[in-house]
Amino acid sequence: MTGSGKASSLPHDFPLSRRRFLLAGAGGLACLANPGRSDARDSRPGRLLFNCDGSMIHCWGRAALPQNSGPLSRQEFTDLVFTPIENSGVDTLLFSFGSGNVAEYQSDVLEWPGQADRFQFPESRTWHGGIEVDPKDQYLNPKSLADSGHNPPRIIVDECRRRGMRAFVSLRMNDIHDGQHPRGTLPNPELPTFKRINPDWLVPDLDWWSALNFEVTPVRELKLRVIEEFFDRWDFDGIELDWLRHTFYFPRGLEREKGKVLTEFMRTVRRSLQQRAAKRGRPIEIAVRVPERVEWCLEGGFEVAAWIREGLVDSLILGQGLTECRGLSGFRELMGSRRLPLYPSLYPFGNGYPIYPDEVIRGSAANLWRDGADGLYTFNWFFYGSWRSRLLREIADPALLQDKDKRYTLVQRFEAHRTGRSPRSDSVRFNTMIKAAPLPVTLGRAGAIQTLTLPVADETSSTSSPAGRAELLVGLDGLSGDILEFSLNGRPLEPGEMDAVKDLAPVACRLDIPPGQGILGFPPRRRLDMDFSGLRLPVPVARLTRGRNQLSLRLKRRPSGADRPVRVSRIELSVAYDTE
Repeated sequence: MTGSGKASSLPHDFPLSRRRFLLAGAGGLACLANPGRSDARDSRPGRLLFNCDGSMIHCWGRAALPQNSGPLSRQEFTDLVFTPIENSGVDTLLFSFGSGNVAEYQSDVLEWPGQADRFQFPESRTWHGGIEVDPKDQYLNPKSLADSGHNPPRIIVDECRRRGMRAFVSLRMNDIHDGQHPRGTLPNPELPTFKRINPDWLVPDLDWWSALNFEVTPVRELKLRVIEEFFDRWDFDGIELDWLRHTFYFPRGLEREKGKVLTEFMRTVRRSLQQRAAKRGRPIEIAVRVPERVEWCLEGGFEVAAWIREGLVDSLILGQGLTECRGLSGFRELMGSRRLPLYPSLYPFGNGYPIYPDEVIRGSAANLWRDGADGLYTFNWFFYGSWRSRLLREIADPALLQDKDKRYTLVQRFEAHRTGRSPRSDSVRFNTMIKAAPLPVTLGRAGAIQTLTLPVADETSSTSSPAGRAELLVGLDGLSGDILEFSLNGRPLEPGEMDAVKDLAPVACRLDIPPGQGILGFPPRRRLDMDFSGLRLPVPVARLTRGRNQLSLRLKRRPSGADRPVRVSRIELSVAYDTE
């Protein structure tokens, strides 16, 4: 996406098209200014990268098309994918064509979903995560499209070209959704034949048991063939290697030692795609999704420093479900004089919300821009219809976010990880929600104090667009008549003390959904209510600092005989403007 710093080494009379290709192939790839033209490129990174999980379209398309009793048509597929991002600020679509184990497209390398079971599918309509779905759709929808001459990869490339978007494959490098069901549970439409007949290809001793062991040479060879097929058959601009779906690539405890295996695999991928880029006359970009901190990358076996130093990657997508990204500077330090684009990941749910209200997404996006992101990457954005395209436009442009209402949330730890191992800890173990979540915290005795950092992106007292009001929201449990005090940046917040039981108040959080639009994987509804109870404290806008604010909570008094500590489970700061 950016130059490698070797431009001066090529003679000035070198053919222009060949010069462009060699400079890109050296490790820094230029972005497309207009992806519809192979000769129109510049060095600007994308602003908003949109990851689309193809399984959501194929499996849950019926939720968006309740009157449709047959497979998706080409137009229905196109509408479900592109209507949410039309005129939205999205400049790059990264499409996931299944798990990377089975193919939700006609492939010469991977099987169809269900093919290993001779297309016998589970009877349960709640097969996948308890959400109502017809398991056969995962096969019938893409198969019908391919049979009619509209193989999904071709649709994605063609429709991206029409809209001036870059088209990327998003490939899950080790997806283990097929292992969420007990070993031996059949039919399992996502469990491919190669895992069934080669148990020695799998990482041992996992709760979600189906992760591939990348020490095994045939595993790496298979993944390379999957990658190569996308560029042998379709004209994608690049590929996202999603190393966070999921995170076990070697036996437990060997990840750091075995990272060299993944680095050699990355070298092989780069060489292979450079060869294919030479044939077509323009570069193929490689993005990687890795944990949001350099140290966590090393723990997982992802030698990002070597990948950057050797020019094996062109951009980094960081983490999952971030509300801020303090680790950006660590990746910048690895780059030296180079400047690879960094894209922190933004989810539409989490921290107590099944789906985020607009204000929460704005707050996280604004924090990520403030932290120095070159662009944003959205993941699991399962909306159909255009009802959140305006929100996408806003988060794609920090200037548009400036005077919009925001809610800044502190990250809550996954409760399943509070004690020991769990299936979820095997599948998503390198992220802030598990390794560094600030919440919950406890206040066990009178006089106890907890101090937390509250990030705020806006200059709330700006003379050009000052915030009108701000409010602190604090969710608590384990209460028994406790009295608390709060201070912000070293100064008390009014009222001076609050009764943690008597002063609890409702916090209304509602998401209104237009008719005919909605969220794939959710039952159709017009309103999503996400109310909670908490202490509500007005915050003087002038007291807020752009950057990190220090919030202290002190347990001033608690009744005798209280048998458990006060637990602070939720902290949010709502900042409202008077411009909307």
